[in-house]
Amino acid sequence: MDSLEAGTTGSAPLDAASSSPPPPQRRRPDRKRTRLQRIAILAAILFVLVFALAWGARSCQQNRKVDSYRTYLGAVSTAIDDSAALGKQLDQIVTNPTKYSRKEFVAKLDELSVKQNEIAARAEGFKPPSTLTSEQAVFAEGMRVRAEGYKLLQATLLASLDDETVKPGKVTALGGYFSGPDAYYMSRFYGQTRTVMSDQGVSDVPVPTATYYLTADTFDSATIETMLSSVSKSAKLVGRHGVALLSVTAQPADIELSQGGGTAEIPTTADLGFEVMVQNQGDGVEQNIAVKGEIELPGGVVLTQTGTIASIAAGKTAGVVLKGFDIPAEAFGRVSTLKITVGPVAGERVTTNNSGSYKILLKLE
Repeated sequence: MDSLEAGTTGSAPLDAASSSPPPPQRRRPDRKRTRLQRIAILAAILFVLVFALAWGARSCQQNRKVDSYRTYLGAVSTAIDDSAALGKQLDQIVTNPTKYSRKEFVAKLDELSVKQNEIAARAEGFKPPSTLTSEQAVFAEGMRVRAEGYKLLQATLLASLDDETVKPGKVTALGGYFSGPDAYYMSRFYGQTRTVMSDQGVSDVPVPTATYYLTADTFDSATIETMLSSVSKSAKLVGRHGVALLSVTAQPADIELSQGGGTAEIPTTADLGFEVMVQNQGDGVEQNIAVKGEIELPGGVVLTQTGTIASIAAGKTAGVVLKGFDIPAEAFGRVSTLKITVGPVAGERVTTNNSGSYKILLKLE
């Protein structure tokens, strides 16, 4: 009994082992499904790369666009500021012209004209974005107009140094050359450029304004009138004005006359004339200098001829020949008096050397 039980007990493990189920078999992977999964992953990666490249390219393109507007408008802003700076210097000249010497006044006007011309030339060379071509034309034209204004103003103010008859209206009329470009810029450039940039998605680039010449009172009529009055009264600006009679020579005999030197015998011919030489003893060019010759005949009859010297530079000499004296027969062989008068010119204060008297004896040849 014991042995049976023992045998039975000992064989139980064998029966359990022999009756256990077999291990599960491993499924073979689905190759087609794996390939699809891999393709999907690669497609997703490719999409991300393409999106990133497209976004990067668009971002670079936008940055280049923004930079083109910023560079161009920066150049425009600098030109506007430079031109306004010249306007402030001009205002100082107009407000207080007598603080300058004549030489400084002339040099300053020339400097302003040259610099505005340089600004205009610079503006001509600006390269705008293609969307601002017409606006660039507006800006460049405005700078050219202002350069012309400075040139005309320079000529007019220089004339005021030599001609007291320059009227305020002649200067104030030039104001449009200065304020006009700013008005045109604000009307045809400023707003349009902002609209264009908004359409282009450019929002962080400022458009400069141009208003200095619109608000300055440089060309106010009262201001200009005061300036011209100050200039005409300033000895250091207007300088000296005056001409002097240098010599008188009877032609064609080429006989030089002298005051207090006795009576000059002058052969009378159909070509009789008196060559009058005049010197400009002032500091500026003198124009349209009047010359008058009077022959007082025995008995008191006076024969008169006049002439004009177009211009004489400072310190230079020019002449004119007075001809056409209709001398009556009774004057021949008798002493007459020739009086020559030159000028005076505008602003001339000393006239003691503007005339001379000469004793002449006209005789027939």
